[in-house]
Amino acid sequence: MTTMRRRRLDHDDGIGMITVMGLASAVAIVVALSVTVAINSLSSARNHVEFEASLAAAETGVDQVLGEIQTAYDNGTAYAPDDPDCAASWTWATGSLPTPEQEMAWLESAVAAMPESCVQSAGAGEYVAFRAKASNGTAIPVVYSLGWTPSREAPQAAARAIRVEYLFSPYKPNQAILTEADLVFSGSVEVDLADNSGATSADVHSNSDLSAGNNSLKVNGSVTASGANDRSGTCPDGKITGTCEAGAPPQAIPRVNARSLYRALATEAAAGWFDLCPDGSVRAPDLSDPASPTPCTGEVLSPDGTYRGWVLEDANTTDATWVFTPVDGTDYPGAYYAYQTNVSLEKGKGNKNEVTMSVIVEAKPDGWPNHAESCDKSGGTLIWKHGYITNYLPGVLFVADTAVIGEANSDVGVGVIAAGDYIDWNTSSSTVRGSMVTSGNCPTSPTNVIQGVALSYDSSSEVPLSTLIRTTGWLEMVG
Repeated sequence: MTTMRRRRLDHDDGIGMITVMGLASAVAIVVALSVTVAINSLSSARNHVEFEASLAAAETGVDQVLGEIQTAYDNGTAYAPDDPDCAASWTWATGSLPTPEQEMAWLESAVAAMPESCVQSAGAGEYVAFRAKASNGTAIPVVYSLGWTPSREAPQAAARAIRVEYLFSPYKPNQAILTEADLVFSGSVEVDLADNSGATSADVHSNSDLSAGNNSLKVNGSVTASGANDRSGTCPDGKITGTCEAGAPPQAIPRVNARSLYRALATEAAAGWFDLCPDGSVRAPDLSDPASPTPCTGEVLSPDGTYRGWVLEDANTTDATWVFTPVDGTDYPGAYYAYQTNVSLEKGKGNKNEVTMSVIVEAKPDGWPNHAESCDKSGGTLIWKHGYITNYLPGVLFVADTAVIGEANSDVGVGVIAAGDYIDWNTSSSTVRGSMVTSGNCPTSPTNVIQGVALSYDSSSEVPLSTLIRTTGWLEMVG
């Protein structure tokens, strides 16, 4: 091999080395970029997972507090946290608004000051949630929740905060008659639409079994039951314009609780509100705590068991009953709240004028031990024997913790007739404008029975029976 040729070959070796080194560098750069992208992707995914977990923990806290508030409302009691230290008050005036940064700083400071026992576990995280109070100490419908993942004390814990505003939506009847337990029509019942009611049908539904009995039931709408229905598959016909269905989906029913109405209405209607007490006194509502008034603690209007046509009979027994016997030509407008007694609305001698009243009857828990029909309650029953009653409170006619029993052959309206356990409307020619609902609070109570009534369904009534909380604002907070 000549010297010249060797030189040419040596020159080629140099170029090859440069090419190999260049390719190796390019591959190294690509690998480095790939690793960087992978690391960033993993970090982003981890941050996303942590974000979702901490947000889920905060949402769990909101649900927990709203559920406790709902339960208290259902039971007619004021909500309070198990530990008063697990709550906080605004540090700004109710009428003023802080900046988002100020509100977030307040929340973090308030939570930091709470004891460790306020921290609750939820899935892959922890949270502290509470209903806030205004700067004056009054409870306000705002819930805060601060969630962390994996835990509050973990290094570099991810945190998210939520602020929720809520309200209780009043019950607006969607059916003319709605019962939780069995419903029996024993004859001569007509359910139709009231004039200007706004509804298109006057439906009837039971979340249990329904028996229409003989062929005298007339309904301008559907007749359905979540259980058995003896008219299933036979409608529409000449008397029932809608369908008759068995096994229909259950309908949401508010828990009928007299105390819930007291808390919602007594303060606002105080000028015409009268507490009928088991000791024979009649009292005005106590307005010292308007957010959580308690029956029969206000000013005494009458101490001796008689007032505005009312008389207490069988005081201090399980049969204690406030009896209303009006005098001809008189009216006693007002809202009457019978506290842990019964009520009987008697006809009265010659009384044919219309009486304007709404009557709410609270039972006494454990007042009648071992009485299965009432689940041990005493009181809480309303018996209607007097005709021509029109509502005093908007949308409220009769509300009773135990039962509403109809015996008069006259007219009542406009509003809701609601019973916690059952309705026994056994008349021959009464008329009702409004709606009927029972929530079946006592599963061993008698069956709902309706007879001899023409019910004109009015869907316009709104009653603050316990209903689901509705959130009006749901905001993730940032600082």
